Amino acid sequence: MRDVCSIKFARAGHLFFISAVFCLASSCHFSVEPKAPRRQPANFSLVVSETVVIERSGDRSSISVSFETREAANCKIGFYPTNKTPPSVESYFPCSGKSAMKFSEVVAGIPKDQLVVLVIMSWASKSPEATARQTVITEESPTADSSTINLLLVDLGGGRLEFSAVNKPETPSALVNSTLAGDSGCWLSDAKSTGFTATRKELLLQGATSRGFINTSTARISPNSISGSFQAVQRQSSEWGITARTSKGFGQLRVAKPVMLKSATFAGRDQASGLDDTLDDIDPTALKLTASQTFVSSWTLDGANTASSVTLAIAPSGTFQGITCIAPASAAKITVPATLVAKIPAGERIWATLRLDSWQALDTERWLVRVSDWKSIGIQRL
Repeated sequence: MRDVCSIKFARAGHLFFISAVFCLASSCHFSVEPKAPRRQPANFSLVVSETVVIERSGDRSSISVSFETREAANCKIGFYPTNKTPPSVESYFPCSGKSAMKFSEVVAGIPKDQLVVLVIMSWASKSPEATARQTVITEESPTADSSTINLLLVDLGGGRLEFSAVNKPETPSALVNSTLAGDSGCWLSDAKSTGFTATRKELLLQGATSRGFINTSTARISPNSISGSFQAVQRQSSEWGITARTSKGFGQLRVAKPVMLKSATFAGRDQASGLDDTLDDIDPTALKLTASQTFVSSWTLDGANTASSVTLAIAPSGTFQGITCIAPASAAKITVPATLVAKIPAGERIWATLRLDSWQALDTERWLVRVSDWKSIGIQRL
């Protein structure tokens, strides 16, 4: 007996065919005809766009790019400035990774002062290069809107930097000018509020890295900020670039080398040089003061003193409120009058810190950068 038979009959002038399957109940199977594979659009790329990360090198002449693919693939990468036309695909260079699903490539020869478009051509390792499709990554300046300023704060002494956003409609340069135009002189620390103040808002940056002057990556610590830490500062480097990612893609920001403290000298009854590191409680007292003498801090700068100020802070202790002094960086000296020195508790070891704040305003991009450099010393009033 055949497992399958066909029964043919005619009805109303039409010919019908019925196929019947005869089999044991314990071994019956019904097959489903496979569907055709889903067609991909002509521009479909194997690159998973959510995994693409690009980062400029410290000297901005190359870009590191990493990404993942949906299956084992090969690729080529090319680039061109955003204001130029795309080059021929023949000029693209092959990726170092072959038949892989994770790639980490370095694109050299990038123009330092121009934003570029990166193009990744990818194709399945089992397919010819002619099937390659492209993924386009365009660099853009990570600008803020007209009511926002992106703020980068860097603490060289603490080895940390933080990106945030503040609710300010004025230009960054106007904000710097108003900050630096504040009071100069010395006073008890609780006598007045000093320094830069602003209301933070939700940060639209999704991530950022710093290369050159400071080399570090960052992580989000709250909806309003992302931060990172670093062990060393490349004080001799003239290059400093920020790669920031927004919802629009990857943006590049070039930051000038900030003004820093070359040296600081503190003078009371004697004088001593400031220390680069943050003081610990076990550090010996470095400088003696008397109630009848002034306390003088002087400094020299590494770089031009444009848009920078210096703050001398003597730490509070018990009922002593502390002392704050502010001066333009160009003043090169702060003198604490004897009337304030006399208020420092006698016999206690107290910190004195000298902080240089160097500001940079990028009005077109609406970014504000403040870099703080420190010198410290232990003091004791006799």
